[in-house]
Amino acid sequence: MFANKKLISNLVSNIGKVEKQTLEAMRDGRIEQEPAITDRLLGVMEHVLNDKTIAGVRWTVKTLTDRGRGSQENEFGADFLAALELEIEGYQIAKGFLAQSKRIEPSQTFSRQEFYRLQEQCRKMLSHSSASFVFLYSQQSGIVVVPAMEIITARDCNPHELISKPMKKFYQEHFECFIGDQKIRSANPQALEELRNRYEARRLVILQGYNEPVQLSLFDRS
Repeated sequence: MFANKKLISNLVSNIGKVEKQTLEAMRDGRIEQEPAITDRLLGVMEHVLNDKTIAGVRWTVKTLTDRGRGSQENEFGADFLAALELEIEGYQIAKGFLAQSKRIEPSQTFSRQEFYRLQEQCRKMLSHSSASFVFLYSQQSGIVVVPAMEIITARDCNPHELISKPMKKFYQEHFECFIGDQKIRSANPQALEELRNRYEARRLVILQGYNEPVQLSLFDRS
């Protein structure tokens, strides 16, 4: 478990900003469909965190989206792949998770056909990694995260009825290393496209954090 509480607290606070801005765009009607909401979510994450220093750690956020035309949605097991790389205080972390997304309200009817389709998407993600999840976008409940395993073992239902975590809590546990697959990593920037293709994800977001080098004064004799 990674135990830099100040860093994690600040990161989670910024994830809260990402969720808030994404939900505001939904409620204002600026984004409506799931792909657009996911694009906004990852775009806001890049805007909020990229090139920022948080608790002495410099962050870089990169996003990569499938550019192919005519691609069918069922070619992709995941809407996005999230990779996290941390190298601070002599501690290294490299891990990630797969995510499918669904816009649905707790009170909304979710047909059996839709649920079975979601189950198939979850099975495809789980064939790659047990760290697979479904992000539910809701104006009423915010963004909550359901384990893909919970989806495939459930009867057909509205996925809000299943075990979930608020997005901030999910990311807190991700940063604390309770959530994530260490096989999901990128050896270098050139490997990002290969990583996205290998896990059959439509989009990729990678968060990289490194300690900023200490600038010593010419008069510092220590």
